Amino acid sequence: MAQVKALAETYQVTDGPNKEGDMFQRPGLPSDPFPAPYASEEAARAALGGALPPDLSVMAKALDGGPDGIHSILTGYKDAPAGFKLQDGLHYNTAFPGNQIAMPPPLADGQVDFADGTPNTVEQMSKDVAQFLMWAAEPKLDQRHQMGFMVLIYLGVLAGLLYFVTRKVWADQH
Repeated sequence: MAQVKALAETYQVTDGPNKEGDMFQRPGLPSDPFPAPYASEEAARAALGGALPPDLSVMAKALDGGPDGIHSILTGYKDAPAGFKLQDGLHYNTAFPGNQIAMPPPLADGQVDFADGTPNTVEQMSKDVAQFLMWAAEPKLDQRHQMGFMVLIYLGVLAGLLYFVTRKVWADQH
């Protein structure tokens, strides 16, 4: 977490308004959204050959297979088989419908060095990316699960109390 906080603080984030009504710059926080990579939708389309990149913060929930589907796409880049007609500007991917995707392979072996010595293979990095995108889609999922468990315990105790109180109150009524 300290590494994430330190990395976030290297970015300047526009925030505000302050008491005077002005926007201001502050160091980033881990809870801040990622900055947009392009100034506008048109700039994104121009940079990516007409394709608009998807919002990855919900991709793990939107894609069939969830994080496993993301992992499959990230590891599915291969050379097109002989006789396969690949459109210009597209890349062959075994996990993508139609086997053609506009996104170039985003991962390569050795791209990241892990402090704990984890292998820096495409396989490992794609698992990490998929799990991160699942967290980005549901950042409070663990807290909701804990709250749900506590609510179930509360309801169980309440149901037990109501049962015994009802039996006590109505015990002499036949």
